[in-house]
Amino acid sequence: MRKLLALLTAFLFFTGMVYAQKTITGKVTDDKGAPMPNVSVVVPRTTTGTVTKADGTFSLAVPANARQLQFSSVGFATQVVTIGSSSTFSVSMVSEAKEEEEVVVTGLSRISKSKFSGAANKIAPKDLTNKPVGSVDQLFQGRVPGVLALTGSGQPGSASTILIRGTNSISVSSAPLYILDGIQVETSVFQGLNPNDFASIDILRDASTLAQYGSRGANGVIVITTKKGTAGKLKVSYDGQFGVKSKPDFAFRTMTTAEIFQNQYDYGKVVGSSTNNNANIPGWYFSPDNPRVQALTPTGQADAARILDSMSKINTNWYDEIFRRGTFSNHQLTLSGGSGRTRFYTNLALYNEEGITERTDMKRVTLKSNIDYADDKLTYGFSATLGYTRRNFQQSTVTNSLGNPFLVVNLQVPYTTVRNPDGTFNLGNGSKYVATTQMDLNFWDENYNDQMKATLSFNVGYKITKDITAGFIAGVDFRETQNTNYGSKEAYSRKISTSITGNAGFQFEDLTRLSTSTIRPSVTYRKLFNDKHDIEAVVLGEYVQENSKSFSAQGFGIDPRIPNTPSSITQGNAVNQLYAIIGGGKARTGLASGLFTARYTYNDKYTLSGSIRTDGTSKLPEANRWGQFFSVGATWEASREAFIQNIKFINTLRVRASYGSTANASNFGNYPYQATYGAGTYSGINTQVSTYPGNPNLKWETTYILNFGLDFEFLKRRIYGDLNWYDKRTKDLLVNKTLTGPGAAFTAILQNAGELQNTGFEWNINGEVFRTKNLVWTLFATGGYNKNKLLDLGGVQPYASGTSFLKIGLPLGSHNEVGWAGVDAATGMPLYYDLNGKITTVYATSNAVQNWGTWEAPWKGGFGTSLRYKGIDLSVLFSWQSGADKYDNLEYFVENPVGFMAGGYNQSASLNFWKKPGDVVSTPSPLYGTNFSSKLIHDASFVRLRDVTLSYTLPSSIIAKTKVLSSVKLFLQGTNLFIWTHWRGMDPEAGPVNINLSEFPNPRAFTGGITVSFN
Repeated sequence: MRKLLALLTAFLFFTGMVYAQKTITGKVTDDKGAPMPNVSVVVPRTTTGTVTKADGTFSLAVPANARQLQFSSVGFATQVVTIGSSSTFSVSMVSEAKEEEEVVVTGLSRISKSKFSGAANKIAPKDLTNKPVGSVDQLFQGRVPGVLALTGSGQPGSASTILIRGTNSISVSSAPLYILDGIQVETSVFQGLNPNDFASIDILRDASTLAQYGSRGANGVIVITTKKGTAGKLKVSYDGQFGVKSKPDFAFRTMTTAEIFQNQYDYGKVVGSSTNNNANIPGWYFSPDNPRVQALTPTGQADAARILDSMSKINTNWYDEIFRRGTFSNHQLTLSGGSGRTRFYTNLALYNEEGITERTDMKRVTLKSNIDYADDKLTYGFSATLGYTRRNFQQSTVTNSLGNPFLVVNLQVPYTTVRNPDGTFNLGNGSKYVATTQMDLNFWDENYNDQMKATLSFNVGYKITKDITAGFIAGVDFRETQNTNYGSKEAYSRKISTSITGNAGFQFEDLTRLSTSTIRPSVTYRKLFNDKHDIEAVVLGEYVQENSKSFSAQGFGIDPRIPNTPSSITQGNAVNQLYAIIGGGKARTGLASGLFTARYTYNDKYTLSGSIRTDGTSKLPEANRWGQFFSVGATWEASREAFIQNIKFINTLRVRASYGSTANASNFGNYPYQATYGAGTYSGINTQVSTYPGNPNLKWETTYILNFGLDFEFLKRRIYGDLNWYDKRTKDLLVNKTLTGPGAAFTAILQNAGELQNTGFEWNINGEVFRTKNLVWTLFATGGYNKNKLLDLGGVQPYASGTSFLKIGLPLGSHNEVGWAGVDAATGMPLYYDLNGKITTVYATSNAVQNWGTWEAPWKGGFGTSLRYKGIDLSVLFSWQSGADKYDNLEYFVENPVGFMAGGYNQSASLNFWKKPGDVVSTPSPLYGTNFSSKLIHDASFVRLRDVTLSYTLPSSIIAKTKVLSSVKLFLQGTNLFIWTHWRGMDPEAGPVNINLSEFPNPRAFTGGITVSFN
């Protein structure tokens, strides 16, 4: 009986111990001291938890054996505190953005800035969320030093041109490598990604990180990290955004009817009899001063006067007809949370954007899901990004084609009407109908694509011992795009076509499928000795495989009764000559790699780091297939030194240095070292002919980067930022070597021969003008200067490359053109410079020189301000570039009396051509033709008001009364509001980087929205 009582007593004692509880109370505030409601407070790895009240206070009964409390809230770093003997806590939450600022995410690892020797900057979630753009790279402009971001088209979803520390290659691409949650993703194809899902974007620019990517890192690496769930109860939020997009203001203006008639009249007076019968210039053709009219009967003269008067009363604004006001909307529903060791994040979003001209838009549906698990030994994560996008296009927006609305809107004369009295388009064969002909194409044709995008990744880590962790990551980036282009034979321009296929209409279908698979195992050893010696070493293997496949078919003879379907194509034969055009391709390439990195930190003050990587690629010949890349780096945390700690205004002072090598795998096609062959004929017999000889000695272009940097925080972080200086040299640069030989099928071959240098400095400076509990006002400026110079061509003679000329000592992209010397005021003749700098009236392309600058701006950056007062937030961003020069090809059309005004096309309101001796003008007499010269090259520098956002977060005291909501934020936003520039075209960014071809201008956007979080 005694034993039974003893056992019962012991059982009751231990049961009481287990079920004994104590109450923990406290208050949670943000880093400015403001109370934080709805913060999740839980005991880790249990279901015990609560949330803070409107005033930030909480009370929680916890088991007596509970050791820790975990505090988490969306947008703030999770904090864990030890309970101990305390029962009251005051917790200050730090925003994730601020915590993330102190960590560099390389895509292969995470490292504290205090131990990081390289150059990297981060774009925070606040700069990515709820922005009205369809491609995330459009948000890079003005936000990161050393990055040139140019959005070449306002077509919804268009990617930007991104250059990190200058152009790095002559031959192909200088685009950076993109990593999403540890997985390589396709460059410049971001329509299927939702920026609202991104937690941060790190832009890596120096060898200490780029060398870890070996043959893929020379152009820089952009690492995207997506959002993850936070522990605590389920959090549900909704974001809604609505707005409009419209054409921006242009410095350029076309002539009104009165202006073009006056210029046509002046043209006729100068040119004389040879143009008297030119009906394309009615301002002279119907003028009473025209000898042709004077020779008419009185009735004929009266008819001419009546026609001229009638046309004078028509002044159509074709900008109003071609452009439109597009609508914009974005909706998303987010669920996140977690209990115990598992967290999740899920986001469903609907995006809809109309372009600023007809038949241009983008619709997108995205689903993002992240699941993460962590315990004392095992970590696991799964990330899925799924997107479907449909985009509609004009038939042409990037060429000097009369199907391009952004060209015809400037060439169409204003004295014609849009529609006939019966409502149909006013169509005809001639220059005065170019706009309505293009609008008619819009009505009948269709041009769109459907894109499926999926990026999946899986990662697992296991702590084998206290110091050794094994990791594994695998993933795939997949895209399939279906392009459809239907040209109806009902369109007027096809009805009048004299071409067999042009008259028959067409149906074009194209399917492209691309996947990039990544597998990466790793082992990490990290140990701290004697609280001073911090050692970390990583051994990593990686295999990346790229698979691509495409198929295209274009058929003719479309039956208009069944439009936009391949079944309407007429089978081609010898009689109808409507032969289909078939194309396609298929490729598979692989990259195998091994990487070793090591870091040693002494006393949290001195850090040495290094890496060595070996890459092997199937894209190169076996002799050069394998290459090695390295980096070394050092960091001095100077602010930890006693002699600096005594300087009170210095909070952080860090000196960095790194050097290493990397390469540019983007410069290769799939197998550039192999000879290629194509179809040919000989005496009527089909043959195969050599199209490229191949080069069995090809190897990577290797880039060596030296970087020195300084991080600083002064006056309790009132002033903070970083500075960098770099020297980047690319050796074994691929250049075209001219081949000679009779009857050769090719004239040049790629070979590794040149050397290129990019050197410059960058700044990222922030200052808090005011910082109180209720008011924070911050100013910031970021930017860089880069000097690009070709050092060597390896014995290859200088040669033209597009509109530029490759010459040692000059930057890439240097314009090559005949010098313009103005107009002879006495005769109206155009004047040019010869090679000796002497003025001549003779135009000769052999007089072209490279004195007209380069398209790549050496200076670029951004600046702005942010202001927060209680619940009101205002942010302003300006972006700018300086020193860029660009061809304005539009000027050739609209300041050209002979070539275009005489053909019946409209001209620029700024046209001022020579009419009589003594005229000081910019355009020669119409007695002389217009040639391409440096007259068309203009300063493309600009300052753009890129973004203004004003938001208001409702007070938590009001929200708490609803019992349903946890937070509500309202916001207004303007994008691309104004631009200050000397550029005379529609947009200095639009088009290829070197020349403007009347491309889609970047739109202005006004949006408003709401973000609601629910309890």
